[in-house]
Amino acid sequence: MIRTRLVKRLAMLAIISALIVTTFAGGALAAKPRYVLGFSQVVMNCPYYLALYQGAVDTAARLNVEVVWLNADNIVARQISDIEDLVTRKIDGLLVNPVTPTALDSAINKVLAAKIPIVTVDRELAKGQVAYVGIDQWRAGELAGEFIGKTLGGKGKVIEIAGDPGDSAGKGRGGGFRTILAEKYPGIKVVGPWIAHYNTAEGMARMEEALAANPDVKLVYCHNDAMALGALKTLKAAGRKDVFIVGVDGQRQAYEEIRKDGQYLATVINNSYEIATRAVEIMVDVLDGKKVSEKTITGTILVTKDNVDKYYDPDSIF
Repeated sequence: MIRTRLVKRLAMLAIISALIVTTFAGGALAAKPRYVLGFSQVVMNCPYYLALYQGAVDTAARLNVEVVWLNADNIVARQISDIEDLVTRKIDGLLVNPVTPTALDSAINKVLAAKIPIVTVDRELAKGQVAYVGIDQWRAGELAGEFIGKTLGGKGKVIEIAGDPGDSAGKGRGGGFRTILAEKYPGIKVVGPWIAHYNTAEGMARMEEALAANPDVKLVYCHNDAMALGALKTLKAAGRKDVFIVGVDGQRQAYEEIRKDGQYLATVINNSYEIATRAVEIMVDVLDGKKVSEKTITGTILVTKDNVDKYYDPDSIF
């Protein structure tokens, strides 16, 4: 069963979350890979990142490339060290999901000096990337904000729960959301953000804190579904069925909640498996000398009870 395999993989990743060093290649191990790619991953603390990993694994196998995967565990100094280590391994290209856009500048300068191309995944860098692959983060925030504004009729209090401070995904998801509300629904008050690092357990804890401080809340907007699912558990435990939830990512369990037509009202698609697949493909194109787009935006789509069945897959890894 896919769900059983997912649980086993999450358990494995939790054990080695401090640092993952994985190499994988297509075909038999004896076959020489076309290229060796480094993948510097920000953290492995939720199903979204597991699907990102799996997308890279599967695409590497299909294209016969080798990938060296390093997990920074959300620590800037570690990600800098990881990237510097990848440069010494003489990788052909670097895929990176950065902690923040600018914190890695010293390491990125070394990558550029070595003439190694960079493709950013899910989050962008301030400089150096030849391509970015992911959703339109600002548009995701706008879609959520517009939906929330209409749902609440332009009035009420919204709690915002965010991921990592300063990351480009959060800036977009929070910025687009707040801008729409300020421009079109000024009667809605946003409080927060509470920081939960895109993690379900932290989403539960931050929701408990936020709810105690704001018992009059009408809706909770979380920057990803993992945190939103945690927030939902806290609300249910508190008997607060009157508070609604909106997330981002399109996690399978979020779709399942939306299909119940209950508290979980909407999410915005951010398919990490697809993003990793396209990122590896684009890096191979770059190394093959092909011209690539500076930005590849995967589907940024609002999912509600009206269209959830179109996107829900009970066997999805994410």
